[in-house]
Amino acid sequence: MYRIKVDKQYFNFSCAHFLLFNDGTREPLHGHNYWAWVEVEGELGPAGYVLDYITFKPVFRDLCNQLDHKTLFARRAEVLKITEDETNVNVTHADGSRFSVPRQDTLLLDLPNTSTELLASYLAGRLYDALVHRNEYRHLHAITVGVEEAPGQQGVFRYVLPHVQRGG
Repeated sequence: MYRIKVDKQYFNFSCAHFLLFNDGTREPLHGHNYWAWVEVEGELGPAGYVLDYITFKPVFRDLCNQLDHKTLFARRAEVLKITEDETNVNVTHADGSRFSVPRQDTLLLDLPNTSTELLASYLAGRLYDALVHRNEYRHLHAITVGVEEAPGQQGVFRYVLPHVQRGG
């Protein structure tokens, strides 16, 4: 088994979010300058490498860029009611607080919360989808992504790929 780890300064994104807590409360809307890294495990391909850095780095960079300068909301959060109109995304929390953000500045993530751990899982899943689309996945076993919201404070997710879990 081989691994490559790519930890580039340009794997970053700045966005706003709030965490949702178990008691139904939330923290205030705030932002972070996130930084991410990625590690891919697998067998060597015919050319003797796991993935070509030259073609792989832009894929992950693009995923980070898609999060950049967005307000993130967790679409699967039970305490949020989310509606959309032609121009805005409207979010109401169970405590009555409301947010209305222009559509182009909003990203609704299919997640129950916007923690660093879940952002890491989101990026890992999107990266896998991109690699499947490019047909660069059959020899891969796992993708690990780390997302840091402050120096020394990060969430990490290791995604064992579906075709490996099924044994195919």
